[in-house]
Amino acid sequence: MTCVDIKVAASRLPELLDRVKQGDEIAITRDGKAVAYLVPHETRRDYWSIYGAWKGKVDMSRFDEADDEIARAFGMVDEALA
Repeated sequence: MTCVDIKVAASRLPELLDRVKQGDEIAITRDGKAVAYLVPHETRRDYWSIYGAWKGKVDMSRFDEADDEIARAFGMVDEALA
């Protein structure tokens, strides 16, 4: 990671952004301490590319049955009958 003083960063911002666009990460410093980071922007993945990502990884068969403790907590079971 490259460190750049805030005054230098202000005068060379377009150049720094070009470097970030190529994948470099830059720390902007003030008095030798990092105050901000320039990192490449991650584009959001399309909804359909992640739709079904958990398919086959989660067993949903038990979700049809309410656990007694949870059912009571949500008022799904009449305490008088339980």
